[in-house]
Amino acid sequence: MREYFIYKLKDEVAERYFGKESKLFQLFLEEYKTFTAQKDVLQKQIEYITSPLHVDPLQTFLKQMLLSKKGFHTEIHSFLLESDNSSARLSFSERYLILQSVGGFEAETIIFETMRKYERCFFAMDFKYYRYGWLNPLKPRTGYGS
Repeated sequence: MREYFIYKLKDEVAERYFGKESKLFQLFLEEYKTFTAQKDVLQKQIEYITSPLHVDPLQTFLKQMLLSKKGFHTEIHSFLLESDNSSARLSFSERYLILQSVGGFEAETIIFETMRKYERCFFAMDFKYYRYGWLNPLKPRTGYGS
């Protein structure tokens, strides 16, 4: 099973760390693996750079976009998308999302592609396989102030 933790980063953090995604990943990974007194400090740092999720509008958008997909089901606090060779469950909380998938990549790809239409600053991380990245790649700003 693949498991992705997905956070919405603040716009200014996303722009500042474009190209430095490994630093973001290290912070989240350290918080994920830590069970010491330092965990509270790491959680506060993460809270500072992330935005709370407004779950209801996000769920409404995803539901409208995915309802026509064969194998899409809504559940309490999660959505499930199943295809012939893959399935993916997206679970919602106030601070982050969790996408768990098995089989092929079709179901998770559909969910990721739909999410990237909603928000440009989603950052997804798979702590088990050390994979991470933006759902919607940011473009560097050009001109003054960059």
